Amino acid sequence: MVAYSRLKYAFADLPEPERAEAKLRTLDGLKRLREGLKAQIPGRSASTLLLGTWNIRNFDDNRFAHGPRLEDSFYYIAEVLSAFDVVAVQEVCEDLTPFSRLMSVLGPEHDYIITDVTEGPSGNRERLGFIYNRNKVRFTGVAGEIVLPFEDQISDVTKARQFARTPFACTFQAGWFRFNFATVHIYYGEDSLASEAYARRVKEIDAVAKFIAKRAKSDSLQSHVLVGDFNIESENAPTFDALKKHGFQVFKNKVGSNADQTRFYDQISFIPKANEVMLADVPDPHGVFNVFDHVFRDEDYPLFRSALRRIAEGRKRQAEAELAKATTDAKRKTAQKAIDAETKLLSSEALLEDYYRKDWRTFQISDHFPLFVTLKTDFTDTYLDGLRAKVLAPD
Repeated sequence: MVAYSRLKYAFADLPEPERAEAKLRTLDGLKRLREGLKAQIPGRSASTLLLGTWNIRNFDDNRFAHGPRLEDSFYYIAEVLSAFDVVAVQEVCEDLTPFSRLMSVLGPEHDYIITDVTEGPSGNRERLGFIYNRNKVRFTGVAGEIVLPFEDQISDVTKARQFARTPFACTFQAGWFRFNFATVHIYYGEDSLASEAYARRVKEIDAVAKFIAKRAKSDSLQSHVLVGDFNIESENAPTFDALKKHGFQVFKNKVGSNADQTRFYDQISFIPKANEVMLADVPDPHGVFNVFDHVFRDEDYPLFRSALRRIAEGRKRQAEAELAKATTDAKRKTAQKAIDAETKLLSSEALLEDYYRKDWRTFQISDHFPLFVTLKTDFTDTYLDGLRAKVLAPD
Protein backbone atom coordinates (compact mmCIF):
# COMPACT_ATOMS: atom_id res chain seq x y z
CA MET A 1 0.00 0.00 0.00
CA VAL A 2 1.20 3.49 -0.80
CA ALA A 3 2.55 5.36 2.24
CA TYR A 4 -0.30 7.87 2.25
CA SER A 5 0.68 9.16 5.70
CA ARG A 6 3.64 10.91 4.06
CA LEU A 7 1.15 13.29 2.42
CA LYS A 8 0.72 15.03 5.78
CA TYR A 9 4.26 16.37 5.37
CA ALA A 10 4.29 16.72 1.58
CA PHE A 11 5.19 19.91 -0.29
CA ALA A 12 7.11 21.27 2.69
CA ASP A 13 9.20 23.44 0.37
CA LEU A 14 6.15 25.39 -0.82
CA PRO A 15 4.76 28.44 0.97
CA GLU A 16 1.10 28.72 1.86
CA PRO A 17 -1.37 28.80 0.16
CA GLU A 18 0.52 26.91 -2.60
CA ARG A 19 1.19 24.01 -0.21
CA ALA A 20 -2.49 23.49 0.55
CA GLU A 21 -3.37 23.78 -3.14
CA ALA A 22 -0.74 21.17 -4.07
CA LYS A 23 -1.97 18.77 -1.38
CA LEU A 24 -5.57 19.10 -2.48
CA ARG A 25 -4.55 18.62 -6.12
CA THR A 26 -2.66 15.46 -5.22
CA LEU A 27 -5.38 14.06 -2.97
CA ASP A 28 -8.02 14.60 -5.65
CA GLY A 29 -5.72 13.06 -8.28
CA LEU A 30 -5.05 10.01 -6.13
CA LYS A 31 -8.77 9.42 -5.59
CA ARG A 32 -9.46 9.56 -9.33
CA LEU A 33 -6.48 7.31 -10.03
CA ARG A 34 -7.56 4.76 -7.45
CA GLU A 35 -11.06 4.68 -8.88
CA GLY A 36 -9.66 4.21 -12.38
CA LEU A 37 -7.35 1.40 -11.33
CA LYS A 38 -10.17 -0.34 -9.49
CA ALA A 39 -12.43 -0.09 -12.53
CA GLN A 40 -9.91 -1.11 -15.21
CA ILE A 41 -7.35 -3.42 -13.60
CA PRO A 42 -8.51 -6.68 -11.97
CA GLY A 43 -8.12 -6.78 -8.23
CA ARG A 44 -5.66 -9.08 -6.56
CA SER A 45 -6.66 -12.46 -5.20
CA ALA A 46 -4.90 -15.40 -3.61
CA SER A 47 -5.23 -17.45 -6.79
CA THR A 48 -4.10 -14.89 -9.39
CA LEU A 49 -1.00 -12.92 -10.35
CA LEU A 50 -1.24 -9.38 -11.65
CA LEU A 51 1.88 -8.93 -13.78
CA GLY A 52 2.87 -5.80 -15.66
CA THR A 53 5.46 -3.79 -17.53
CA TRP A 54 6.02 -0.02 -17.64
CA ASN A 55 8.58 2.22 -19.27
CA ILE A 56 8.65 5.12 -16.77
CA ARG A 57 10.16 7.79 -18.97
CA ASN A 58 13.63 8.97 -17.96
CA PHE A 59 13.19 8.32 -14.23
CA ASP A 60 14.51 10.83 -13.15
CA ASP A 61 17.49 13.03 -14.01
CA ASN A 62 15.96 16.00 -15.84
CA ARG A 63 18.49 15.66 -18.66
CA PHE A 64 15.87 17.01 -21.08
CA ALA A 65 15.25 20.15 -18.98
CA HIS A 66 11.49 19.79 -18.53
CA GLY A 67 11.95 20.13 -14.77
CA PRO A 68 12.28 17.31 -12.22
CA ARG A 69 9.17 15.33 -11.32
CA LEU A 70 6.79 17.06 -8.94
CA GLU A 71 5.97 15.50 -5.61
CA ASP A 72 2.51 14.69 -7.02
CA SER A 73 4.08 12.48 -9.65
CA PHE A 74 5.86 10.23 -7.16
CA TYR A 75 2.53 9.46 -5.48
CA TYR A 76 0.74 8.85 -8.77
CA ILE A 77 3.47 6.55 -10.11
CA ALA A 78 3.58 4.69 -6.79
CA GLU A 79 -0.21 4.27 -6.86
CA VAL A 80 -0.07 2.65 -10.29
CA LEU A 81 2.83 0.39 -9.36
CA SER A 82 1.08 -0.69 -6.15
CA ALA A 83 -1.73 -2.20 -8.24
CA PHE A 84 0.66 -4.92 -9.49
CA ASP A 85 1.98 -8.02 -7.81
CA VAL A 86 5.12 -7.78 -9.93
CA VAL A 87 6.01 -5.24 -12.61
CA ALA A 88 9.02 -4.80 -14.89
CA VAL A 89 10.25 -1.22 -15.20
CA GLN A 90 12.42 0.38 -17.86
CA GLU A 91 14.30 3.71 -18.17
CA VAL A 92 15.39 4.02 -14.55
CA CYS A 93 18.29 6.49 -14.58
CA GLU A 94 21.79 6.24 -13.14
CA ASP A 95 21.09 8.30 -10.01
CA LEU A 96 18.97 6.04 -7.83
CA THR A 97 17.97 8.79 -5.39
CA PRO A 98 14.59 9.42 -7.11
CA PHE A 99 13.99 5.67 -7.40
CA SER A 100 14.70 5.21 -3.68
CA ARG A 101 12.26 8.03 -2.99
CA LEU A 102 9.64 6.26 -5.12
CA MET A 103 10.15 3.00 -3.23
CA SER A 104 9.74 4.77 0.10
CA VAL A 105 6.40 6.17 -1.11
CA LEU A 106 5.43 2.75 -2.44
CA GLY A 107 5.66 1.23 1.02
CA PRO A 108 7.57 -1.47 2.93
CA GLU A 109 5.81 -4.50 1.45
CA HIS A 110 7.42 -3.79 -1.92
CA ASP A 111 10.94 -4.72 -2.92
CA TYR A 112 12.96 -4.44 -6.11
CA ILE A 113 15.84 -5.91 -8.09
CA ILE A 114 17.56 -3.59 -10.53
CA THR A 115 20.52 -3.63 -12.91
CA ASP A 116 23.59 -1.49 -13.10
CA VAL A 117 23.52 1.11 -15.87
CA THR A 118 24.14 0.10 -19.46
CA GLU A 119 27.28 1.74 -20.85
CA GLY A 120 27.76 2.92 -24.43
CA PRO A 121 26.15 5.55 -26.67
CA SER A 122 22.91 3.59 -27.18
CA GLY A 123 22.56 2.53 -23.56
CA ASN A 124 21.72 6.00 -22.21
CA ARG A 125 23.03 4.83 -18.82
CA GLU A 126 19.62 3.29 -18.13
CA ARG A 127 18.65 0.55 -15.72
CA LEU A 128 16.05 -2.22 -15.98
CA GLY A 129 14.39 -3.82 -13.01
CA PHE A 130 11.48 -5.50 -11.26
CA ILE A 131 9.32 -4.22 -8.43
CA TYR A 132 7.31 -6.82 -6.56
CA ASN A 133 4.99 -7.20 -3.60
CA ARG A 134 6.69 -9.51 -1.12
CA ASN A 135 3.34 -10.57 0.32
CA LYS A 136 2.46 -12.15 -3.02
CA VAL A 137 5.64 -12.83 -5.02
CA ARG A 138 8.87 -14.48 -3.97
CA PHE A 139 12.22 -13.90 -5.66
CA THR A 140 13.70 -17.39 -6.03
CA GLY A 141 17.33 -16.44 -6.19
CA VAL A 142 18.45 -16.28 -9.83
CA ALA A 143 19.14 -12.93 -11.52
CA GLY A 144 21.29 -11.97 -14.45
CA GLU A 145 21.71 -9.83 -17.53
CA ILE A 146 21.35 -11.58 -20.88
CA VAL A 147 24.65 -11.64 -22.78
CA LEU A 148 24.66 -13.26 -26.21
CA PRO A 149 27.19 -15.94 -27.20
CA PHE A 150 29.59 -14.69 -29.86
CA GLU A 151 27.95 -16.72 -32.65
CA ASP A 152 24.54 -15.20 -31.83
CA GLN A 153 25.58 -11.57 -31.58
CA ILE A 154 23.66 -8.95 -33.53
CA SER A 155 25.39 -8.26 -36.83
CA ASP A 156 25.06 -5.28 -39.16
CA VAL A 157 27.67 -6.78 -41.53
CA THR A 158 30.46 -4.50 -40.32
CA LYS A 159 30.49 -5.60 -36.69
CA ALA A 160 28.89 -7.89 -34.13
CA ARG A 161 27.09 -6.34 -31.18
CA GLN A 162 25.43 -7.09 -27.89
CA PHE A 163 22.16 -5.33 -27.07
CA ALA A 164 22.04 -1.53 -26.89
CA ARG A 165 20.57 -1.97 -23.40
CA THR A 166 21.28 -5.32 -21.81
CA PRO A 167 18.10 -7.36 -21.09
CA PHE A 168 17.58 -8.47 -17.50
CA ALA A 169 15.95 -11.61 -16.07
CA CYS A 170 15.03 -12.89 -12.61
CA THR A 171 13.20 -15.94 -11.29
CA PHE A 172 10.04 -15.54 -9.19
CA GLN A 173 7.25 -17.66 -7.78
CA ALA A 174 3.63 -16.76 -6.98
CA GLY A 175 1.52 -19.62 -5.65
CA TRP A 176 2.14 -22.59 -7.95
CA PHE A 177 3.37 -20.38 -10.77
CA ARG A 178 7.15 -20.37 -11.20
CA PHE A 179 8.54 -18.10 -13.89
CA ASN A 180 11.67 -16.62 -15.34
CA PHE A 181 10.82 -12.96 -15.85
CA ALA A 182 12.87 -11.08 -18.48
CA THR A 183 12.56 -7.44 -19.46
CA VAL A 184 13.99 -5.45 -22.36
CA HIS A 185 14.29 -1.94 -23.71
CA ILE A 186 15.01 -2.57 -27.37
CA TYR A 187 17.06 -0.22 -29.55
CA TYR A 188 14.87 2.25 -31.41
CA GLY A 189 16.91 3.82 -34.20
CA GLU A 190 14.34 5.09 -36.70
CA ASP A 191 11.03 4.10 -38.28
CA SER A 192 12.13 3.64 -41.89
CA LEU A 193 11.82 -0.08 -42.61
CA ALA A 194 14.66 0.15 -45.12
CA SER A 195 17.15 1.65 -42.64
CA GLU A 196 20.02 -0.18 -40.94
CA ALA A 197 18.81 1.22 -37.61
CA TYR A 198 15.39 -0.39 -38.05
CA ALA A 199 17.04 -3.66 -39.04
CA ARG A 200 19.06 -3.51 -35.83
CA ARG A 201 15.83 -3.09 -33.84
CA VAL A 202 14.34 -6.20 -35.45
CA LYS A 203 17.55 -8.17 -34.88
CA GLU A 204 17.61 -7.25 -31.19
CA ILE A 205 14.06 -8.56 -30.70
CA ASP A 206 14.91 -11.68 -32.70
CA ALA A 207 18.06 -12.27 -30.65
CA VAL A 208 16.46 -11.98 -27.22
CA ALA A 209 13.43 -14.06 -28.29
CA LYS A 210 15.69 -16.76 -29.72
CA PHE A 211 17.84 -16.77 -26.56
CA ILE A 212 14.90 -17.15 -24.18
CA ALA A 213 13.09 -19.67 -26.40
CA LYS A 214 16.20 -21.84 -26.42
CA ARG A 215 16.40 -21.70 -22.63
CA ALA A 216 12.71 -22.47 -22.30
CA LYS A 217 13.00 -25.66 -24.40
CA SER A 218 15.40 -27.18 -21.88
CA ASP A 219 13.56 -25.88 -18.81
CA SER A 220 10.58 -27.94 -17.64
CA LEU A 221 10.45 -26.33 -14.20
CA GLN A 222 9.10 -22.89 -15.02
CA SER A 223 7.44 -20.67 -17.60
CA HIS A 224 9.34 -17.90 -19.35
CA VAL A 225 7.95 -14.39 -19.51
CA LEU A 226 9.40 -11.70 -21.78
CA VAL A 227 8.10 -8.14 -21.45
CA GLY A 228 9.19 -4.57 -21.95
CA ASP A 229 9.57 -1.78 -24.42
CA PHE A 230 10.18 -3.51 -27.74
CA ASN A 231 9.57 -0.37 -29.81
CA ILE A 232 7.07 -2.40 -31.85
CA GLU A 233 5.14 0.09 -33.94
CA SER A 234 2.25 -2.19 -34.96
CA GLU A 235 1.08 -5.79 -34.81
CA ASN A 236 1.76 -6.20 -38.53
CA ALA A 237 5.38 -5.06 -38.36
CA PRO A 238 8.55 -7.16 -38.67
CA THR A 239 9.33 -6.26 -35.06
CA PHE A 240 6.20 -8.12 -33.91
CA ASP A 241 6.96 -11.09 -36.16
CA ALA A 242 10.36 -11.44 -34.48
CA LEU A 243 8.56 -12.46 -31.29
CA LYS A 244 6.00 -14.74 -32.92
CA LYS A 245 8.45 -16.77 -34.96
CA HIS A 246 10.20 -18.03 -31.82
CA GLY A 247 6.98 -19.36 -30.33
CA PHE A 248 6.05 -16.56 -27.96
CA GLN A 249 2.41 -16.13 -27.06
CA VAL A 250 1.62 -12.41 -27.03
CA PHE A 251 -1.38 -10.92 -25.31
CA LYS A 252 -2.49 -8.47 -27.97
CA ASN A 253 -3.99 -5.17 -26.88
CA LYS A 254 -6.68 -3.27 -28.75
CA VAL A 255 -5.02 0.09 -28.11
CA GLY A 256 -1.40 1.23 -28.18
CA SER A 257 0.74 1.82 -25.12
CA ASN A 258 2.33 5.15 -26.10
CA ALA A 259 0.88 8.45 -24.86
CA ASP A 260 -1.52 8.92 -27.78
CA GLN A 261 -2.13 5.15 -27.95
CA THR A 262 -1.22 4.75 -31.62
CA ARG A 263 1.84 2.49 -31.24
CA PHE A 264 2.27 -0.96 -29.71
CA TYR A 265 5.77 -0.41 -28.33
CA ASP A 266 5.27 -2.45 -25.14
CA GLN A 267 4.45 -6.14 -25.02
CA ILE A 268 3.83 -9.00 -22.59
CA SER A 269 4.70 -12.42 -24.03
CA PHE A 270 5.16 -15.98 -22.76
CA ILE A 271 6.65 -19.34 -23.48
CA PRO A 272 4.65 -21.32 -20.93
CA LYS A 273 5.31 -24.49 -19.08
CA ALA A 274 2.50 -26.88 -20.08
CA ASN A 275 -0.88 -25.66 -18.84
CA GLU A 276 0.64 -22.92 -16.69
CA VAL A 277 -0.05 -19.61 -18.43
CA MET A 278 -3.79 -19.19 -18.23
CA LEU A 279 -5.67 -15.93 -18.05
CA ALA A 280 -7.62 -15.49 -14.86
CA ASP A 281 -11.38 -15.76 -15.11
CA VAL A 282 -12.01 -12.04 -14.68
CA PRO A 283 -13.39 -9.32 -16.98
CA ASP A 284 -10.67 -7.75 -19.15
CA PRO A 285 -7.74 -9.81 -17.80
CA HIS A 286 -5.17 -7.89 -19.85
CA GLY A 287 -4.84 -4.41 -21.29
CA VAL A 288 -3.31 -0.94 -21.15
CA PHE A 289 -3.99 1.57 -18.38
CA ASN A 290 -4.17 5.20 -19.53
CA VAL A 291 -2.87 7.24 -16.59
CA PHE A 292 -3.75 10.56 -18.24
CA ASP A 293 -7.45 9.72 -18.03
CA HIS A 294 -7.10 10.32 -14.29
CA VAL A 295 -4.15 12.60 -13.51
CA PHE A 296 -2.41 15.31 -15.52
CA ARG A 297 -5.56 15.31 -17.62
CA ASP A 298 -6.06 17.72 -20.51
CA GLU A 299 -8.37 19.80 -18.33
CA ASP A 300 -5.75 20.01 -15.55
CA TYR A 301 -3.53 22.30 -17.62
CA PRO A 302 -4.50 25.49 -15.70
CA LEU A 303 -3.22 23.90 -12.46
CA PHE A 304 0.29 23.73 -13.92
CA ARG A 305 0.43 26.83 -16.13
CA SER A 306 2.62 28.79 -13.69
CA ALA A 307 5.04 25.88 -13.29
CA LEU A 308 5.33 25.52 -17.07
CA ARG A 309 6.09 29.21 -17.46
CA ARG A 310 8.81 29.02 -14.80
CA ILE A 311 10.41 26.08 -16.60
CA ALA A 312 10.38 27.89 -19.96
CA GLU A 313 11.72 31.08 -18.37
CA GLY A 314 14.53 29.09 -16.73
CA ARG A 315 15.48 27.48 -20.04
CA LYS A 316 15.45 30.90 -21.70
CA ARG A 317 17.79 32.36 -19.06
CA GLN A 318 20.09 29.38 -19.48
CA ALA A 319 20.17 29.89 -23.26
CA GLU A 320 20.86 33.60 -22.78
CA ALA A 321 23.79 32.71 -20.54
CA GLU A 322 25.06 30.27 -23.18
CA LEU A 323 24.79 32.99 -25.84
CA ALA A 324 26.75 35.44 -23.71
CA LYS A 325 29.69 33.07 -23.35
CA ALA A 326 29.51 31.52 -26.84
CA THR A 327 32.83 31.63 -28.70
CA THR A 328 31.80 30.24 -32.09
CA ASP A 329 29.08 31.04 -34.62
CA ALA A 330 27.68 27.54 -34.25
CA LYS A 331 27.28 27.91 -30.49
CA ARG A 332 25.76 31.37 -30.87
CA LYS A 333 23.30 30.03 -33.45
CA THR A 334 22.29 27.13 -31.17
CA ALA A 335 21.78 29.42 -28.17
CA GLN A 336 19.77 31.97 -30.16
CA LYS A 337 17.57 29.20 -31.55
CA ALA A 338 16.82 28.06 -28.01
CA ILE A 339 16.03 31.63 -26.91
CA ASP A 340 13.65 32.08 -29.83
CA ALA A 341 11.89 28.79 -29.09
CA GLU A 342 11.30 29.66 -25.43
CA THR A 343 10.22 33.20 -26.30
CA LYS A 344 7.66 31.82 -28.73
CA LEU A 345 6.42 29.30 -26.16
CA LEU A 346 6.00 31.98 -23.48
CA SER A 347 4.12 34.28 -25.84
CA SER A 348 1.42 31.76 -26.81
CA GLU A 349 -1.14 30.19 -24.48
CA ALA A 350 -2.00 27.61 -27.15
CA LEU A 351 1.63 26.56 -27.53
CA LEU A 352 2.09 26.35 -23.77
CA GLU A 353 -0.98 24.12 -23.44
CA ASP A 354 0.25 21.97 -26.33
CA TYR A 355 3.63 21.67 -24.58
CA TYR A 356 1.82 20.53 -21.42
CA ARG A 357 -0.08 17.79 -23.26
CA LYS A 358 2.57 16.49 -25.65
CA ASP A 359 5.79 16.87 -23.68
CA TRP A 360 5.79 18.10 -20.10
CA ARG A 361 3.31 15.69 -18.55
CA THR A 362 5.06 12.73 -20.20
CA PHE A 363 8.15 13.66 -18.19
CA GLN A 364 6.01 13.77 -15.05
CA ILE A 365 4.38 10.36 -15.61
CA SER A 366 5.61 8.77 -18.85
CA ASP A 367 5.18 8.70 -22.60
CA HIS A 368 4.27 5.00 -22.16
CA PHE A 369 1.34 3.51 -20.31
CA PRO A 370 1.59 0.35 -18.17
CA LEU A 371 0.48 -3.00 -19.57
CA PHE A 372 -1.07 -5.66 -17.36
CA VAL A 373 -2.13 -9.29 -17.48
CA THR A 374 -3.86 -11.33 -14.78
CA LEU A 375 -2.87 -15.01 -14.63
CA LYS A 376 -4.04 -18.03 -12.68
CA THR A 377 -1.56 -19.23 -10.08
CA ASP A 378 -3.53 -22.02 -8.40
CA PHE A 379 -2.94 -25.31 -10.21
CA THR A 380 -3.93 -27.53 -7.27
CA ASP A 381 -6.71 -29.35 -9.13
CA THR A 382 -4.45 -30.05 -12.11
CA TYR A 383 -1.75 -31.41 -9.81
CA LEU A 384 -4.17 -33.63 -7.89
CA ASP A 385 -5.68 -34.93 -11.12
CA GLY A 386 -2.18 -35.80 -12.31
CA LEU A 387 -1.46 -37.74 -9.12
CA ARG A 388 -4.76 -39.56 -9.43
CA ALA A 389 -3.99 -40.53 -13.03
CA LYS A 390 -0.65 -41.99 -11.92
CA VAL A 391 -2.37 -44.07 -9.26
CA LEU A 392 -4.78 -45.45 -11.82
CA ALA A 393 -2.11 -46.03 -14.46
CA PRO A 394 1.29 -46.34 -12.76
CA ASP A 395 4.41 -46.43 -14.93
